[in-house]
Amino acid sequence: MVDNAPHIIEDLRLSGTAQTKHKLHCKLRNLRNGRVFERVFGDTERVAVLELEQRRVQFSYLRGDTYVFTDSDTFEELELTKEQIGDRKLFLKDDLELKAMFLDGKLLDIVMPGHVTLKVIETAPPQKGGSDSAWKAAKLESGLEIMVPLFVGVGDLIRVDTQERKYLGKESH
Repeated sequence: MVDNAPHIIEDLRLSGTAQTKHKLHCKLRNLRNGRVFERVFGDTERVAVLELEQRRVQFSYLRGDTYVFTDSDTFEELELTKEQIGDRKLFLKDDLELKAMFLDGKLLDIVMPGHVTLKVIETAPPQKGGSDSAWKAAKLESGLEIMVPLFVGVGDLIRVDTQERKYLGKESH
């Protein structure tokens, strides 16, 4: 809890030496409005840590600028704004099951898995053989564009790393 709002740490690093005070450099994302910013915490600064409830949800559909998810147990519809989702929209597809974080029964955020399987909808024709170092551009069903090996074709299902936005491998049908 920072500035009376729940946040999640996106990235952090420690700086300082034995002679200087240590500082924690954090990249934080506000869970209410999706805004990402950097903040430095001193070695004696304290913040409240929230106990969040975790449940499974499925991405259902996009309604205007609102992403609608369904609770896997109660089938209740839950919503997040496009600002709250941010670039993670590039990995969302219908019926994708995700872990969701709740505070006081209200959906705060979703947690992306390490990788997702997406369909290639646009790329150059596949080429057999060739070297593993030869790549081409591909557009995926979610709108994400990444580089893939030459043997990948339109309609193929591929695994994509959600952190690095990179090709991980071809899914067998």
